[in-house]
Amino acid sequence: MPLLSSIFTPNELFSSTFSDAPVVQQDNWGVAIMIVLLVLISAVVAASRGKVPQLLKALVVPRHFSLILREGKIMEQRAYRFLLLFDLMTFALGVTTMVELYKPELIQQYTYPLCYGIAFGGLLLLYAIKSLLQNLYVYLFDHQKEKYNLHLHKFIFISVAALTMYLFLALVIYTKFLPVINVYIVLFLIFTLIYFYNSYKINPKVFNLFHFFIYFCTLEILPWLLLVNFIVKY
Repeated sequence: MPLLSSIFTPNELFSSTFSDAPVVQQDNWGVAIMIVLLVLISAVVAASRGKVPQLLKALVVPRHFSLILREGKIMEQRAYRFLLLFDLMTFALGVTTMVELYKPELIQQYTYPLCYGIAFGGLLLLYAIKSLLQNLYVYLFDHQKEKYNLHLHKFIFISVAALTMYLFLALVIYTKFLPVINVYIVLFLIFTLIYFYNSYKINPKVFNLFHFFIYFCTLEILPWLLLVNFIVKY
């Protein structure tokens, strides 16, 4: 019997297709990061006492935005700083997943953790530059009174986009159903339009529509277009 003979000849227990490749494959890295992000967002929701859903509703419901404003500068609270970390990590996973799907040779060349680290570092730098330019815009066009509202609208937009991306990434990573990405792109554009409208309606008498449109396209839309163009044509 094969089983009895294998007891006396242990080498037969091993398959000829056995490989010394590491146990953690590229897909496992994506799943591992998804789990870390799930733990992180769960901790944020618990630490914020369940106010994260209210933050998300504030993107489309002005009443919830007003309630958040009454709570003071929430972005300085620790829980919301971790929410920003979740946002950046999720976007980095999204960028890495796109690279893995459309440019797998880069993942094989640089490894998944390195590509993810580069994406996270790049997004962190981009966020810092955009915040600096936003503050410059506020200073040059004398919008000091609207400064916090602008930052809060941006934070809400980023959080909604990141949480939605997390759900779609789960589908992509587990099912490899690529058309899901197109659905998310449509949703992201809708969120962007809502964010533009919310930011402009803070004080439409103060904001010059043309200046604000140029500022918004340059700061919020152009970086993503350049990123997608880089991934597709690299």
